[in-house]
Amino acid sequence: MPPFLLAELRDSVQLFIRRFGLLEQTVTPCGYALSLSQVFALQELETARALSVTELADRLKLERSSVSRLADGLVKAGFVDRQVNETNRREVRLTLTDKGVRTIGNVRRQSIGYYESVIGHLTDDDKRRIADGFRLFAEALERRDAGKDVHP
Repeated sequence: MPPFLLAELRDSVQLFIRRFGLLEQTVTPCGYALSLSQVFALQELETARALSVTELADRLKLERSSVSRLADGLVKAGFVDRQVNETNRREVRLTLTDKGVRTIGNVRRQSIGYYESVIGHLTDDDKRRIADGFRLFAEALERRDAGKDVHP
């Protein structure tokens, strides 16, 4: 790829990050008072039903110590419970509380409305191009990181 296209990609990604509100650490782009890390953790727990801190760190691509602190905050806020794994008493499993389930449902509904407000005026073809572009970029990142220990 020519350097000018790489610079354009870099500039576009940086503009997206700023405009989408990803620099704000305590509020989602759709305006919910949670960090993106908290939302992603709740989503992963909703999907898996129960995860250890290590499993959650693997899914989030974050260091285990960061996820441990993240889990502490989610427990303190009442979104997540810690439960001792019955088959391995040394392992603690994280699960969503009723409040966590309600919250991630609310965030999902609010985010759908937010996305609609941003791209609702676009054609279906343009919406597909945006979705495809993000998927391709995420796949490229995944290929680059394959085999790397990204969270020691």
